[in-house]
Amino acid sequence: MEIWYVWVFIISFLSVSVGNWIYRWRNPKCKGKLPPGSMGFPLIGETLSFFVTSNSIDMHPFVNERLKRYGPLFKTNIAGRPVAVSSDPKFNYFVLQQEGKLIELYYMDSFSQTVHNNNLSNLGGYFQRYLRRSILRHFGHEPLKRKLLSELEDVINHELHKWTNLPEVDVKRQTVPMLFDLTSQILMSHKPEENLGEDLNNMLQSIMTFPLYIPGT
Repeated sequence: MEIWYVWVFIISFLSVSVGNWIYRWRNPKCKGKLPPGSMGFPLIGETLSFFVTSNSIDMHPFVNERLKRYGPLFKTNIAGRPVAVSSDPKFNYFVLQQEGKLIELYYMDSFSQTVHNNNLSNLGGYFQRYLRRSILRHFGHEPLKRKLLSELEDVINHELHKWTNLPEVDVKRQTVPMLFDLTSQILMSHKPEENLGEDLNNMLQSIMTFPLYIPGT
């Protein structure tokens, strides 16, 4: 009888612990008020739904369904990380204005380890503001109207002419080096002789990897 009581206690303890863990997973602690949404299953969250491919040219079904269900701001969990997703232009503008103040810039682990040895957070909002000024100076509204549209048209026409001699074209893979060459020409006044666009595409694929180490991969 005593052993039976012990087993009942162990099973009850495990049930309460698992139930409490699942509750804390679905209701993460927050100093403020979290937006509506679902955290999905424990550990994997809604990762599987997020990575389902779609042939539609419309918004991804994962985002589209949740926008209809929860509105323009919702919470979820992807790859073991709690995430808030916003499609509200006013809120997004507010977030961008508050970087380095109320908002702390976050980089994915794979990006921070590759680019700055996990110390990107030490740069604070200065790095983001410098990057934004540099991009707007070269790719903002005024440069776009003055010269970028005509330059981009010339590059696209040249590239399309080259594609006519190819038996088949992978548009996505061919577009990356084209844009990279144009960007290099604008930012550095230099067009790379080698196909660095292909290397850039491979690097971006590596940076955007799944943030879990699975042995053998």
